[in-house]
Amino acid sequence: MLSIRKVILYKHGVGFFERQGQVEGDEALTLSFKTTEMNDVLKSLTVLDLSGGCIRNMSYESTKPMVQQLEEIAFHIPQERALTGLLGQLNGAHIEVITASRQVSGVIAGVERVEERVETLVVPQYWLTLLADGALQKIDFRDIQQFVLQDDSIKKDLQHLLEIMIASKQKDNKSLTIFTQGEGKRSVLVSYVTEMPVWKTSYRILLDDSEQPSHIQGWALVDNTQDEDWDNVSLSLISGLPISFVHDLYSPRYQQRPEVKVKHEPAYAPPILESGSEAMLDVMMDLSEEDDEPVAACAAPAPMSSQQAVRARSAQVQTQTQEIGDLFAYEIRTPVTVKRNQSALVPIVYAPFEGKRVAIYNAAVRAQNPMSAVLFKNTTGLVLEGGPVTVMADEQYLGEAMLETLKPEEEKLVPFSVELGCRIRLDHHSDEQPVHLVTVAQGQVMLMHHQIKQTIYKIMNKTQRPLDLFLDHVFRAKWSLVDTPQPYEETDTVYRFRCQLEPMSEREFVVREIGEQYQAYAFNHVQPDLLNTWMTHQFLNQQTRAVFEHIIQLNGQITQAEHGIRTQNKVIDRVFKNQERIRQNLGALGGLGDEKGLRDRYVKALNEEEDQLQHLRDEVERFGVAQEKARQTLLSLTQSLHMKALRQGGTWVYE
Repeated sequence: MLSIRKVILYKHGVGFFERQGQVEGDEALTLSFKTTEMNDVLKSLTVLDLSGGCIRNMSYESTKPMVQQLEEIAFHIPQERALTGLLGQLNGAHIEVITASRQVSGVIAGVERVEERVETLVVPQYWLTLLADGALQKIDFRDIQQFVLQDDSIKKDLQHLLEIMIASKQKDNKSLTIFTQGEGKRSVLVSYVTEMPVWKTSYRILLDDSEQPSHIQGWALVDNTQDEDWDNVSLSLISGLPISFVHDLYSPRYQQRPEVKVKHEPAYAPPILESGSEAMLDVMMDLSEEDDEPVAACAAPAPMSSQQAVRARSAQVQTQTQEIGDLFAYEIRTPVTVKRNQSALVPIVYAPFEGKRVAIYNAAVRAQNPMSAVLFKNTTGLVLEGGPVTVMADEQYLGEAMLETLKPEEEKLVPFSVELGCRIRLDHHSDEQPVHLVTVAQGQVMLMHHQIKQTIYKIMNKTQRPLDLFLDHVFRAKWSLVDTPQPYEETDTVYRFRCQLEPMSEREFVVREIGEQYQAYAFNHVQPDLLNTWMTHQFLNQQTRAVFEHIIQLNGQITQAEHGIRTQNKVIDRVFKNQERIRQNLGALGGLGDEKGLRDRYVKALNEEEDQLQHLRDEVERFGVAQEKARQTLLSLTQSLHMKALRQGGTWVYE
């Protein structure tokens, strides 16, 4: 019997199990697993003979469903009339029949059903037809005392059938058999990994009469979902994220192979040989036999040290944590018992800690009030895995919170209720500073100026006790604090400030942030009025102003050329439409009389409009050339124009 001696549960959903037991001689050991556990077991199973023996091999049940396994057996046992139904399927099998008066051996020829009338009832009776000594004999089933199957293959099939049927009653469990080899009594150690529920933690923070932190009590919640009790096992709880995966080792795997067909030679008629000649073919084959060397069935494992074979146990109830790379472990020193399909609370910590009751305000959590919290410093000496925490004082419930994973000496704020005795109101102000930097480059004018945003926290403490208040202020990226106390700490999204309030008092806490803002103007969008405004504020020097005036002039030329092209194209469209009308009219006229005169008139109008079209096309081309020339000049100016102006006091310095 291999009893569970050690259980290690991991946060990512697996459990490591260690079993140990005694074997004698070549004893076989059997373990039972759920089908869903087999892949993990086959991937991780380790078996050691600790006393000089060895492990020959292990076997486990097939993955085939019971229905498919039953189909592979030529007969089955019906639920009703099992005996007659079974023998009726064994026609041709050798059997020995023992009755009260005789013993007959023969071959089953069939089972016959007859009906007998007993008073008013019709009762079915069954007769076995047996071929014995060359004659068919009928034997009443009521006289038969015993059957003996004489066919070994049928015996094995029947035994296998019964094993399949009993295995199907075991709730989809699969057996794994370990075959050992050795002499005398020996210790065997078996370990493996299977899927298990994630272990959980919960805590209680106990405050003293003055509502100051006193002790923290922690419990681990473990679930035994197996069909076996954990009796006095060594329990460890591991936190972290080791790599783990599911890989199908249990299902048979087949490799597709190419199909090679035999090449058939055409058949020939028997040859007729000429007289005096013979055909003879001698084939000589030499067969050499080699003696096979015996292969060792197993190899003795390397000797284990006494430290590996003997595991220390502590009688004192205590827990310690141990860091293992990126993992850490809670080692429960007292043996633990958890019955099958039950769960348990296991104590992992009870210790004093450093801390203080405080309040923390975050407008996104609650706009009007801060939260009561415990400023918790982990001075327990243990790593505390994250989990829910209940806060109590003077045997009263105060609230609940979530405790994040804390390493020794790490500090966290743990809010647990709303502090209704304190109210906070926010006022916001914004002040835009004058432009202090102007850059002209890459087709844009950038006007840079500072903006100061001010948040005023108006705090009212209506309680009879002082408040140690933390303020969470969401900061703006790339903005900095100005004329503001340094924050107590800075998280990924907030500045956390700390301030003190006397009982029944009010105060303001002001947070000022300064950030750089800008306005961007494309060169093509600069108009004379905007240029004059910039010059009034001395954002540009005279040289840059002259270039912008040229740019404005070129933009006007480009706009004028675009307008000319659009206008000429509209006239061209009207001329085309009129020409189409004239051509349709010409098609309807003849060549005599008045129609001839009208035709000549239409032809003359077409010629005149062709001349007009040519003129319009020339105008479009002229506007296009002017537009392209202005664009090229504008591009050259845009690429070459660079300037930087910096305000120093009340004076602008240009670069």
